[in-house]
Amino acid sequence: MATGWGRRYRQKMQQWAVLGTGSADTTMFAGLSTANPADDASANAEPTSAGSYARPGITWATPASGANDATVPALNSASISWTSSAAFSTGATSLTHVSLWNSATLSNVAESFYDGRAAIAVPQAVNASGITLTIAISGLSMGFISA
Repeated sequence: MATGWGRRYRQKMQQWAVLGTGSADTTMFAGLSTANPADDASANAEPTSAGSYARPGITWATPASGANDATVPALNSASISWTSSAAFSTGATSLTHVSLWNSATLSNVAESFYDGRAAIAVPQAVNASGITLTIAISGLSMGFISA
């Protein structure tokens, strides 16, 4: 699976749903990765802070109500952008995934900070300055469907 909420975050959601305990991460940040970060962030390959790389905040839209058995995705309500002042990825290495975190701090890469990941439809290499990657409004979609 290349897109979805991470293992820890799904567990938090289930604890809230069935036990009434726990809480959601109310602030999320978007990262980039040259690999699928995996379900637990163990394969995350995020750029360093070189080139002004940072994790921008994500603003989510209020989820709509869906039809029976239809997915109701969480969608970003504001665009998310990264602009390089130097390379984020080396050579032809493309950024393939967006990772979701409850921390803007790049050194916080453990599963306890990880919320999920989404595949980038057209992977991009950011190997120079002045390159901007933008996720359009509603371009980041994280959802559920009944089993």
